[in-house]
Amino acid sequence: MNSDFQPLADALYWERVERARRLTPEQRLMAGPELFDYACTITLSALREQMPGASEGELLEALRRRLAVKRKLEEVAA
Repeated sequence: MNSDFQPLADALYWERVERARRLTPEQRLMAGPELFDYACTITLSALREQMPGASEGELLEALRRRLAVKRKLEEVAA
């Protein structure tokens, strides 16, 4: 990262940390599924770019395959 931007990146990071610390336990519990949904949305968007002619079903299947690979990698690492 360009050293000119590092102070800004650091400030943004610590702002997010402080915001997370203020969450209630219920909000923290809900953050997991919300972040997962957000990550899936981003991944599907990337898959649409990589597979422009794919149907929604094909895209969802590709997402499922990626999630399965991730699970296997986590199992191996554990």
